[in-house]
Amino acid sequence: MKVCFHGTAEEIELVAGRSVLVMLTVRDLPHVRAFEVFHTHISRHPYQGLYRLCAELAETEGSDHA
Repeated sequence: MKVCFHGTAEEIELVAGRSVLVMLTVRDLPHVRAFEVFHTHISRHPYQGLYRLCAELAETEGSDHA
């Protein structure tokens, strides 16, 4: 799946520097899922001096075990 994050340079740097993201879910069980991050692209957002990071996420094998 493709996702985009908007934030300050520091916030985007935190996300971009990771090869795996762990996300909390509200409706699904388990409540924690891990995704591998690849094909990242960072661009300057046209509003308010923010940045946009777009990336592809693929759910990892072990994320269905909480």
